[in-house]
Amino acid sequence: MPHPKRRLGVASIELAIVLPVILTFVLGTIEVCQRIFLRQSAVLAAYEGARLAVRNTSDNAKVVARCNALLQQRKILGATVAVTPANLMEVPAGTEITIRIEVPWAQNSPTRFVLRDQGVLAVNATMLRE
Repeated sequence: MPHPKRRLGVASIELAIVLPVILTFVLGTIEVCQRIFLRQSAVLAAYEGARLAVRNTSDNAKVVARCNALLQQRKILGATVAVTPANLMEVPAGTEITIRIEVPWAQNSPTRFVLRDQGVLAVNATMLRE
């Protein structure tokens, strides 16, 4: 039977070993969930922008404003919205219209503990003009 005096401090050592692993796991989970939210938000904004862009009465300014409003509602920073073709008013029916949204990871990460913040998330939504 071990002496109680020999066990003093074992719990502290175990905590010192396990706590960094648990914190890394928890913070990594938070970062991954934030990136999933960020991607879904960008996909939603691109899709809604494409839905607006395929209408005959839409122009580029309205589409970009709608996408930016959706991104702003979800507190996404530094996003850029591009509409192709450049002038929606001259596009005939049946033409593909693409909305591209790019979001920098660095400005939209709650923590920078586990995952690197380099790079840009880019999503596209393409629909045919009505």
